[in-house]
Amino acid sequence: MLTELTIGGFVKDLGSEKPAPGGGSASGLAGALAVSLVKMVAHLSGEGHEEVISRSQTLTDELLDLVNRDTEAFNQVMAAFKLPKGTDEEKKTRRQAIQAATRLATEVPLRIVEVSLEVLTLAKKMAFHGNKNALSDAGVAGLLGVAACRGASYNVLINLPGLKDDEFVSITKKRLEELLSQADELEQTIGDHVRAALS
Repeated sequence: MLTELTIGGFVKDLGSEKPAPGGGSASGLAGALAVSLVKMVAHLSGEGHEEVISRSQTLTDELLDLVNRDTEAFNQVMAAFKLPKGTDEEKKTRRQAIQAATRLATEVPLRIVEVSLEVLTLAKKMAFHGNKNALSDAGVAGLLGVAACRGASYNVLINLPGLKDDEFVSITKKRLEELLSQADELEQTIGDHVRAALS
């Protein structure tokens, strides 16, 4: 499990010659780091932020799970491509396996975007209403959160052309556009507030 590695071990694995873990798992980790900072700011902000702390923990757990799942999904795609294709039946089985694995490899990073968008919402809340001495931390949470959104979106987009389900592709593209639009807006709001307050 990637999330059971040390930081050094994860970075080493990420920088190895292996194609996975890659950008999707790194994006999930960025989201987990972002929401951990949100949780820290909430802890430092006194009473009234218990809900943010609780929700942050839930999102942390899901994002760490997605770090592992993204690499597992990629490995499933690679395994599907290695299936035998000597007979017509084998070819059919292989095609179906590739489609199923590619869809999973699209759905996992899309979920990273969705969860990281909620992280950005919490980061905004802490930037505006959290401990002012931890404002820079809330700002970093915003940056890492939007990096998670955009990074994971690339993993969605790179897999869509390989899918034959046109309806799923269309729905996913539209959903992704909506999510990224919201992420951009939140990033702008958080960034403007943090820079103005720290200037």
